[in-house]
Amino acid sequence: MDAVADAARVTKQTVYAHYKSKDELFTRMISDLCHKHTPSKTGLVEGQKIEAVLYQIGVGFLNMLTSPDGVAALRLVVSEAKRHPRMAQLFYESGTQRMVTFLADILKQYNKRGVLSVVNPESASSYFFAMLKGNYHIRMILCLKPVPTVKEKEAHVQETVRMFMALYGGKNPLATRGKL
Repeated sequence: MDAVADAARVTKQTVYAHYKSKDELFTRMISDLCHKHTPSKTGLVEGQKIEAVLYQIGVGFLNMLTSPDGVAALRLVVSEAKRHPRMAQLFYESGTQRMVTFLADILKQYNKRGVLSVVNPESASSYFFAMLKGNYHIRMILCLKPVPTVKEKEAHVQETVRMFMALYGGKNPLATRGKL
């Protein structure tokens, strides 16, 4: 909290006046990072094709994943997870789980309309984000160059959306088949 107060050029008392605990501050930081890169669900689904919605979510997610703040937050949590498991749990809940639930809720809406055939929206959502991570995720964590360009990220998101739709779009038998 001292470091936060110093960076904000306020007293520690001021920080505690806004956030009751370190956990609350950390959760807010991760939530704000996600909100910054996630389109609002309000109006997102109305009148838009699922491909456009997935593309918007995908670009935001990949921008967050490759942003300096996103990379720094992830590195911090990974390096401290063993010593501070609560911080890791908060990161997961306010970041990863929040995003998976956000997309799963959208997938459910398109399922009801018959646009998608998603048996398990939470798993499908998780797969979507895993595909988006591709090699970018590990490259960013390891500080490997080059950082992807805007065009490269957009092309990657388009390909991810195409793959997702090939599996879950419409009445695709692969998406509705039982156990393999």
